[in-house]
Amino acid sequence: MPDGEGLVLAFDYGLKFTGVAIGEIGTGVCRPLDTLQTTTRAARWLAVDTLLKTWEPAALVVGLPLDAEGLEQESTRQSRNFARELARRSGLPTHMVDERYTSLEAWQTLKQQGKTHAECSEEEHAEAAALVLRTYLESYPS
Repeated sequence: MPDGEGLVLAFDYGLKFTGVAIGEIGTGVCRPLDTLQTTTRAARWLAVDTLLKTWEPAALVVGLPLDAEGLEQESTRQSRNFARELARRSGLPTHMVDERYTSLEAWQTLKQQGKTHAECSEEEHAEAAALVLRTYLESYPS
């Protein structure tokens, strides 16, 4: 784990869309950053590598999609693979956080902000990544 300060990037991984959020360990403040919409694995990693170079995070967080009972599913395996590759490529501490219901919560948050259906669809992945990151930062030892 980082030493109590620095930026953290969080990812809500998906095959079509990957939400990204950024936060600061010392303050616990985080926000949605972007949604990567990539059609190939190479394009996804190019976008991720650009984010890593731009933000120079101290740590990374990836959402762990479990079903309602906490069991693993195909998307769990895909997210674990993404997290492993992310850690290998970046050399940074990479943590996984349970992301159950974050997409639903993200959608509801955006609707409460008065977003249209189209805006919610566009922003929900980054908002979900911010929720995953908030969970991580709240559990971070002070």
